[in-house]
Amino acid sequence: MKIFTDGSAHPNPGPGGFGVVVVDDDDNLIDCYSKQTENTTNNREEIKAILYSMVIYGFGHDEWTAPTVYSDSNYCVQTFTNWMYGWERNGWVKSDKKVPENLDLIQAYFALEKAHTSMIHLVKIKGHAGHKWNELADKLATGKITPEEAKRIYG
Repeated sequence: MKIFTDGSAHPNPGPGGFGVVVVDDDDNLIDCYSKQTENTTNNREEIKAILYSMVIYGFGHDEWTAPTVYSDSNYCVQTFTNWMYGWERNGWVKSDKKVPENLDLIQAYFALEKAHTSMIHLVKIKGHAGHKWNELADKLATGKITPEEAKRIYG
């Protein structure tokens, strides 16, 4: 299973949302989801898309069967694969002595991973590079298409 995620806010901060596209190993659409928020940031929505994927699709998996989640956000991929471990060791404080933004969502992800109750493989993908599923996740995040429309077109 492959999952493509994206988040958006325009202006940033401002109204935004996130989109999630789930495809099988044969590249067929399985499901998609989006949620809009009135006042948010791009990074917050990117994180929410990844966290949603972990909560909904990561449960019951081990490292061999965990879904691969693709994100075009370097901030998110670095946060969840690298930075958060140091922040946790330092009492959730960054090297500049500031608390990380979106700490509530980062700690939720960290807790799921630490408890081994949910697992995903997180991979950076180049954004806006013409990849069909990443582009669909962007359209869902920006509200340009609804999940129902996406399923009708791609399902």
